[in-house]
Amino acid sequence: MSVPVSSGVLALAAACLLAACGGDSSSSNEAPSAGLRVVSSAPEWVSGGDARVAVSGPSDLLGEAQLRLNGEPVDLSRFEIRDGALEGVVDGLEEGDNTLLVRHPDHGTLARLTLTNYPVEGPMFSGPHQYPFVCTTVSELGKQPLVDTDGEEGFPVRDDEDNVIGLSRDCGIEPYTEYWYRTTDDQYKPLPEGDSRPADMATTTLMDGREVDFVVRWERGTINRFIYSIAMLAEAGEEPGSLDTDLWNGRLMYRFQGGVGIGHTQGSMDYNRRALQPDVLGQGYAIIYSTGTRMSEHYNMQVGGETALMVKERFIEEYGEPLYTVGLGASGGAIQQYVYAQNHPGLIDAAIPVQSYPDMVTQTIHIGDCELLEHYMDVTDQGNEKWQTTTNRTWLVGLNATDAVPDPLYDAKQMLGYGGAPGSTECVESWRGLTPLTMNPYYGQADNQDQMQPPGLMATVNWSHYDDLRNIYGVDGDGYPNTLFDNVGVQYGLQALLDGNITEEEFLALNEQVGGWKDQKDMVQEGFPFLYSEEDVMGDPSLFDP
Repeated sequence: MSVPVSSGVLALAAACLLAACGGDSSSSNEAPSAGLRVVSSAPEWVSGGDARVAVSGPSDLLGEAQLRLNGEPVDLSRFEIRDGALEGVVDGLEEGDNTLLVRHPDHGTLARLTLTNYPVEGPMFSGPHQYPFVCTTVSELGKQPLVDTDGEEGFPVRDDEDNVIGLSRDCGIEPYTEYWYRTTDDQYKPLPEGDSRPADMATTTLMDGREVDFVVRWERGTINRFIYSIAMLAEAGEEPGSLDTDLWNGRLMYRFQGGVGIGHTQGSMDYNRRALQPDVLGQGYAIIYSTGTRMSEHYNMQVGGETALMVKERFIEEYGEPLYTVGLGASGGAIQQYVYAQNHPGLIDAAIPVQSYPDMVTQTIHIGDCELLEHYMDVTDQGNEKWQTTTNRTWLVGLNATDAVPDPLYDAKQMLGYGGAPGSTECVESWRGLTPLTMNPYYGQADNQDQMQPPGLMATVNWSHYDDLRNIYGVDGDGYPNTLFDNVGVQYGLQALLDGNITEEEFLALNEQVGGWKDQKDMVQEGFPFLYSEEDVMGDPSLFDP
C-alpha cells in the first residue's frame, strides 16, 4: 500500500500509519524508539548523494518526530507509506559520512544511522580508478560526456601544456529517459511523439493476463563511469518523470554479460538481446544492465560487484524495493552471479548461470600453458609425427581435442614449413588470441582509444588481465602487476609419460625446451597470427616466433 505524505514532518505520516496498520502504540516501560533503515543499499555503501530510506515505529511517537539529515530537517513531501513504513528518497548527502536520525522533541533521538556517501562516478571499495579510460557515450548513445572542471570556477581541466583534457576523465553524462516500442517484426524503435499508435507496434501479455502495447520506458546514464540501463514497460503517452509502475510485475532482473576484457574502456551495450531482452520485459519484469558488468570490457570482479550494487541502488531509489532480483548471464555473466552472490548478499536473490565459467585465477594457468605447448609442438618439436594427430595433443595440453573442429591456421602453418594438426584443441578453439590478451601488456587495445587526450597516452597502458586487477594483485618493485602464472617445477607431459604415450627422452626434451613467459617488462608485441599476415611471415619467418 502506498499513501503520499504531504508534510515536512512525521505528524501526517503517523496518522497514515495508524490508518494503514490498524493500531495504536502500546504502553511500555522501555525507552521509545523508531526503526530507520536504508532501503536502496547498505548504509556504508551509498552513492550519488541520495538514498531511499524507511522509517517505522509507534504512530504517536512519529506524530511529533522529525527526520533530520546532518542536523537539517528532511522534506517529506515525496515520501509514501509502504508496507507499514514511511519511505522515500533523502537527497543532498555530502561525500563521506552523513548522520540521519529520527528526532522527537520530548524523547530525543529515536533512531540514528550513519550513511557513507560516494560520488556517482565511484569508486566505493574497488580501489583507485583505472586511467586512461576511453569514453564511448558518443558512439553508444550519441551523448558528449560532461566536461571535467577544475574547482568551483568550473574551468575545463587542462594538462601541463594548457591543452583541454577530454573527452572526459570519467566519461559521465546526465541520466535521461526515452520511450521505445517493440515492432511486429521484432525490432525496437523510438516511440514517435503524438497520440497516434504506430501501425507496427507489437503487444505483449503480462503475467497477470493483461495484453498491453509493448512500450518501454528506457533510462540510460553513467554510474561508476560505465553506461547503465534501466528498462520496464510503460504506457504510451505517460508524462515524462511520472514513473508509473502499473505494468511492472514487481520483479527485477540484472542482466549480466560475459567475455574477456582488460579494461580502460567504458564499453558497448548489447541492448536488443540483454538490456531490453524482450521475453523478459514482455512479462512485466524490469531489467537493469551496465557495461561495467560485461566482462568483455574488464574482468575486475570488485569493480563489477561495486557497479552492480550502484546500479541496483539507482533502480530502488526510483521505483522502490523489488519483490526479488534474479540474475541472468552466460560465461563471464555466470561467474559474476557466483561471486556477487557470495560477496554481496542481497544483490541477487536467484541466479540463472548459463555456460558456467569457473574463475580467471585457475583459467590463467592453462591459458598460459596453451601457447607454450602449441609452440613446442608446432616449432620446437615439429618433426615429431605424434603432434600431427590432433587427439595426441591432449597428452600435453590436458584439454579436449577433435578433428571435428578445424584449426583455422593449419594450412598456413604447413605453407610456412611449421608443424601442426588439422583439428583443434581447446587451446585453439577457446584461447587462441585470448592468451596474449590476458598475458601480454603490449597486445590489447580499446575502440576509440585514439580520441583520448593528450595524444599518445594510451601507449603507456599495460594491456593485460593482471594490470586490470592491479588493485587486487598488487604490483612488483618495478611497478608491473603481479601475475598468477608460473611454471617453475611443472612436469609437462608427466601423465603421458606414465601412460607410455611419450618416451623418457621426449619427456626430458619437452621440459628442457618448452620455456615460459617472460617478465612483463621484457615482453614484446605479438606477431603472426595476431598482428602479421601470412604474406608478412612468408617474407620473414621469424615473425612467427614469440
